[in-house]
Parts: sequence; structure tokens; C-alpha cells
Amino acid sequence: MLNIPRFLREIGRGRDGSRDLNQEEAYELFSAVLDGGVSDLELGGILIAFRMKSEAHDELCGFYRAADERLMRLRRPSGKPSPVVIPSYNGARHQPNLLPLLALLLQGRFGIPVLIHGPLEGMGRVGTATILRELGVQPSPTLSRAQDAID
Repeated sequence: MLNIPRFLREIGRGRDGSRDLNQEEAYELFSAVLDGGVSDLELGGILIAFRMKSEAHDELCGFYRAADERLMRLRRPSGKPSPVVIPSYNGARHQPNLLPLLALLLQGRFGIPVLIHGPLEGMGRVGTATILRELGVQPSPTLSRAQDAID
């Protein structure tokens, strides 16, 4: 079991009093965070501590290594251009959401695969997934279905 209070004592002393974690310590901490092994309260303390002290290079490298080991990966489709990957998390409130139009133009007119990631609901805004569903484009529920769609 990871000793979160020990990490908080090291990183939670503010900008001038805290100690940077080495890469292995950061990897251990962020692995636990990404695996859900840290309570919400502890995570809040960790995030506030890093916000106050700022992240060091070794800490970022440890986080990258932990994240990299947990990423789901898609293969580049053979014989096609690399997909354009577009994040869409905010939706639109006052202006039209043109991201679905861009994606459909890239795919339909230019044959470029497009991968959009973001929430399935607009949360009070006009979300990209909602517009795409109205146009008959359904989200991929699994990594293998996303890979099939890109291929």
C-alpha cells in the first residue's frame, strides 16, 4: 500500500519548502493515482501540492511513464493517411459547433480518418457527439471498434 501522507509531506510544503520527487517516486505515485488507488481527498491534496510547488522534470517524466503504460493505443491504418485526432470537450453555447463539419469534410472530401475524443453529452452546451449522432455517426464503444472505424 502506498504511503500517500509521506508523499504529501514531501511535496506539500509550498513553493520553497517542498522537495521534488525523483522519477521513480513520481512513477509510483502517479501509477497509484491512475489505477484509482488514491482517495478523492488524497488526490485533491496531491493536485493542490503540485499546483503550489510546480512540477519538476523528473516528476513529469515519472507521470509520463505511468500514463504511457496505461494508454490504449490505436494502430495507424495501412495505406491511409494518419488520422487527425481532435479533442472536443466544451461544446458550443453561443456559436455554432463546427467541429462535426470539419471532421466530416476531412473524412468525406479528403479521405483523412478523424478521431474525435470527448464526452458523449454536451453538459448544457451543444456537444460534438450529440451533433454527430444526429447525423448518423455513432461513437465507438470499444477500442477495437474505434480501430475498425479508422481502418
